[in-house]
Amino acid sequence: MEIVTVFGASGRMGQAQVRQLLLAGYQVRAITRKKGVFSDNNVTEVSADYNDPQSLDDALAGSDAAFYNKPSFEQVTKMIDFCAAVGAAAARADIRLIYQTAAYAPDEEIGQYNYDRVLATERALKQGGARTTIFRPVLFMDNTLTKWARNDILEKDEFAYPHKPGLEANWICLDDVAKFMVAALKRDDLIGRAMVIGGPEVLTPQRIADTLSGHLGRSIKQKTLTPNEFAIRMADIFEDVSDIGREDYIAAMQGFYEYNNDNDDDLNPFEVDMDEVLKEIPIQLTTFSEWVKQQDWVPIDDEDIATPSGG
Repeated sequence: MEIVTVFGASGRMGQAQVRQLLLAGYQVRAITRKKGVFSDNNVTEVSADYNDPQSLDDALAGSDAAFYNKPSFEQVTKMIDFCAAVGAAAARADIRLIYQTAAYAPDEEIGQYNYDRVLATERALKQGGARTTIFRPVLFMDNTLTKWARNDILEKDEFAYPHKPGLEANWICLDDVAKFMVAALKRDDLIGRAMVIGGPEVLTPQRIADTLSGHLGRSIKQKTLTPNEFAIRMADIFEDVSDIGREDYIAAMQGFYEYNNDNDDDLNPFEVDMDEVLKEIPIQLTTFSEWVKQQDWVPIDDEDIATPSGG
């Protein structure tokens, strides 16, 4: 049975990847600082230090491939260095490396700091020479389960998000992202590729609210947060885990959503032609209404700080 090492295995993204790898018949080596997250006999929990090349080599030894989820908030200033370290370690181990960026990335710089920085992580990861495939998911359905969205839905009957009302997006669930990653393991023709992926539907914020209303059995109102309001909310939530200053964090987050809402170019970073993608990688995608029914809509505690997508 082949072994796939999953970086960031205990986060929402990593747990989805572990689930899909097990369903596909793989053994998983889960890199996590939290022990006891996984009880399946085909999952081995290990630790690794991005600052220690030997630690990364030990974590990858004997693996056939690795899935990489970059740290999004802790040690943000070292993010590019960490990507380079993982890419180099995968090259030394001579294994396939599947990287999901947790956000859209352009093929060339577009002058928006956050998106250009994602592209920089890709370049850092690839510079070691590992056989790499990259997936760029545009927006996670699972964001509605996070601390900055779910409590509003359950306690205030509001879907509060910083997207302008008419902004269209192909929301995708984390398990479908994982399915793309698993499929890429057997596809040598995808080595060197970077693919934007999304869900099967183009949804507006109002469609999200309407779907939540139908499932929860009460009216969920769509509320547009300003980019500044949302940036302050996120800074309050992540103030203890991010290594960049509060004001810098707010400025970057606010600028990101202002770009997405006000961009006059033809580019919509949240919309993707999935018909073309599915011709290459034919998996069954989950609609938002199907996904909503699968979730446990209960309040979350203060410890549940989940990693978001870029949008």
